[in-house]
Amino acid sequence: MSGEERYLEDITRLASIKPDRGPATPGEKEAADYVEGRMKELGLNPVVEPFRSIPHFYITWALHSLICIACCLLAFRQPWIAAAIILFITVSFYGDTSTRFFILRHLFPTGPSQHVVGKLKPKGEAKKVVYVAAHLDAGQMGFSFNPEKAETTQAFFKKHFEMQPPLLALIFYDMIFNLLACLLVAAVGVTTFTTVLLLLGAAVHIIPIVIFIPHEFAKICPGASDNASAVAVMLELARRFKDNPPENTELRFLGDGSEETNMHGMSCYMMKHQQELDKDNTYFLIPETVGQARPRVVVGEGVCWVVEHSHELCAALLMAAKDLGYKDVTPICLRTGGTDASPATVRGFKAAVMIAMNENDYPPNYHWHTDVPENIDVNTVRKVANIFEATIKTIDAKF
Repeated sequence: MSGEERYLEDITRLASIKPDRGPATPGEKEAADYVEGRMKELGLNPVVEPFRSIPHFYITWALHSLICIACCLLAFRQPWIAAAIILFITVSFYGDTSTRFFILRHLFPTGPSQHVVGKLKPKGEAKKVVYVAAHLDAGQMGFSFNPEKAETTQAFFKKHFEMQPPLLALIFYDMIFNLLACLLVAAVGVTTFTTVLLLLGAAVHIIPIVIFIPHEFAKICPGASDNASAVAVMLELARRFKDNPPENTELRFLGDGSEETNMHGMSCYMMKHQQELDKDNTYFLIPETVGQARPRVVVGEGVCWVVEHSHELCAALLMAAKDLGYKDVTPICLRTGGTDASPATVRGFKAAVMIAMNENDYPPNYHWHTDVPENIDVNTVRKVANIFEATIKTIDAKF
């Protein structure tokens, strides 16, 4: 069977899981079982690593905003206490969105999730390790992901600001605004000016609450592009290298769980394994939503502020694309969220991401019911696999 035929088989199998493969669900476990079976076929001797996921990040973020609203009201009587609480909430929001640490999220129930890890030893001595990581779960839909509205918003920001809509960054900066307003009340008292500042800062938090709470209960999309296409790329790379592995690079194929929880699954993996990995010689290559449109190299991402991914890895991906004749592959910076590269990058590891986007810098059918196998462009998936294959060979020979 050809690589192309297997792409579609893998994508169709994962996207057809019923009722869905949301994070920390039986459907995600079914996806992990399927990937484990495929890795066994490829001789990777996979290991399943169970962990407890906290999937309730939407409601957690809404809670941050609710507390900020309450503190803005509290500041009329106890501004110092309100300022202290908002400072704590701001730190918590930064930790949660950056995947560095989690505070308020631990107030919510956990669920069973799992990673599937297959290894391919090099021909010679293992001097480097390359992870190819693709998440197994699919994400919530929710009204803000309606492509008619979401892509229109993205097109507006691209045209006028040359960036993606930084909604989550605005929430963070509003928390800073709340903190400063509370401190000003503590310094000068309640005046017309400080009252306006407190009420304005509180009102802004209504926006994320209106968005996040419905998303917590939204249905899960089929997830053919996000992220079954990337899982297919990961498995295809394992197939390509199994009979001719790199000389001095161990390949690890990581099907990680619970990415659609703002990367909590990958964060758990990094927290568990980071001490045993050599930061100088460990590389993370992340395919993310690569099922349709133009492949792009993500050079940086972040919510509160942008964190740049490995310059050498991003350059290697772009050079591989150029050498393969893929002139449409260009860099992009993500501001609307993050990928599984973030938990590696913020912990000092070298990571890079590829994502597929259209002319509006928007992934077609993203988190929507139209993200089905019929809308997959196999040529896009193949391009990403080719670029990753060439990059792995570059890492082995030149890094």
